[in-house]
Amino acid sequence: MSTNSKSQSVRLATTPERIEADHGFISDSIATGVLFALVLTVGQRIIGFGRGILFCRLMTDQQLGQWSMAWSYLMLLAPLAVLGLPGCFGKFTEHYRQRGQLKSFVGRIGIISLVSTVIMSSAILTFPSKFSYLLFRDPTQTGLTLCLGVTLILVSASNFLATLMESLRQVRIVTVMRFITGISFAVLATMLLLLWDDSASAATTGFGISCGIGALPAIWILWKYRGIFSDSGNRLPQATMWKRIAPFAAWLWVANLLNNLIEVSDRQMLIHWSNTTVDLAQGSVGQYHSGRVIPLLLVSLGAVISGALLPYMSEAWEAGKKHQAKNQVNMAIKLVSVTFTMGGALILMLAPLLFNTILQGRYNDGLGVLPITLVYCIWFSLMTIGQEYLWVAEKGKWATLAVGLGLILNVVLNMILIPHFGLFGAVFATAIGNASILTTLFLMNHYFGCQTDRGIWLCALLPLLLVTSKPVAIVATIALLAITTFSETIFSREEKTILIDTVKEKLQRFTS
Repeated sequence: MSTNSKSQSVRLATTPERIEADHGFISDSIATGVLFALVLTVGQRIIGFGRGILFCRLMTDQQLGQWSMAWSYLMLLAPLAVLGLPGCFGKFTEHYRQRGQLKSFVGRIGIISLVSTVIMSSAILTFPSKFSYLLFRDPTQTGLTLCLGVTLILVSASNFLATLMESLRQVRIVTVMRFITGISFAVLATMLLLLWDDSASAATTGFGISCGIGALPAIWILWKYRGIFSDSGNRLPQATMWKRIAPFAAWLWVANLLNNLIEVSDRQMLIHWSNTTVDLAQGSVGQYHSGRVIPLLLVSLGAVISGALLPYMSEAWEAGKKHQAKNQVNMAIKLVSVTFTMGGALILMLAPLLFNTILQGRYNDGLGVLPITLVYCIWFSLMTIGQEYLWVAEKGKWATLAVGLGLILNVVLNMILIPHFGLFGAVFATAIGNASILTTLFLMNHYFGCQTDRGIWLCALLPLLLVTSKPVAIVATIALLAITTFSETIFSREEKTILIDTVKEKLQRFTS
């Protein structure tokens, strides 16, 4: 690449809101994108919370457990089916876009992702009874398994489009997609449960249809601005492209698999490892699901922040501003830990009203595991954000190693604790596994150049305040707010300056 083209690439990469003059395509700035995503996602999660409560009211423990497993398997199988390839968008879209090779890059990944997803879906539809036993410990749940096989294609397509739009820094469009999906899912699933069948099959069908509806904004935007995908640069050789992205995709595929296995392993082992009947085991999963309804809102917010953050970190990294990328991930970790811990304290205050009144006291075990579930879900969110630095620095195999070691620890502890303690053993094992992954990731970030200061380690410990008594948690949360505001214990002076300047800028834009 010539010196002039390099200068142009850096200039474009450092523009806060890039305007592609030839196509009119506008990318969101990191502050605009993340703030918009958080605001609209909060609304979406409130709807999702209401939907989750309705599911708890409309289904039995066993049916709720089946739905919990079906949803988790969709989250596991969708990235597994596409071989981790769409995950390359966040890292490499900007690279190939600057070189005028975006059409070839996206097209090749799209074709392989489609073929591999159809193959996996066909396998599920061809052998429903075998997959039914493997997934639900019940070979008679073939109807639910068939719904899952069809829904897998729609979920994979929606995820593909959302990941592509995020890589183009169209965070607002992605957030609108998720918002539409959430509303559609709440309405369709509730109608199907009431009018068709109060089972996991109805919920799974509603989820698949809603993913198709939610993908429409991305399809419209990509069609409207399809000109950005023209190959205006040099021809992209197949070998050159795959040599560059294949190692990244392979490690990302393994990492996604391990992350999703961690998310589903405790409930999968509750199904297959409990010393009870399959109905009672599925009922335990249903109780567990009720205790995860609210904490999973935090996990989803963490995933939104992580997905929105990666393209901006990649942009800064490509422009040679590695210090900026490091600051972005560390500040995100601190903000998420502080705000999520405060939110967790509020959740614990309101939990008795939810479980005893709204859910009619049907899910006491779910209420019992709520505090530790909140803790490990916050840790999972921090883990999701923290590992983005390793992926941007092309050290993703170390992130995969950390997650793999944590998964092994998680599984071993589940094997030991579930036969003796049931649900509570599974929750405790998952918490220890997540804590080990988070610690290892922070150490690796530090080793590879992303300095983990005192504030980062304090933020890793903050969620433990939620397992204390409620009065202690409330007092500690108030103290945390004061410490964050008036001292540099968590946020450094530089980080506070950046935060204040960002807030002032957004307020000025809003008032003007």
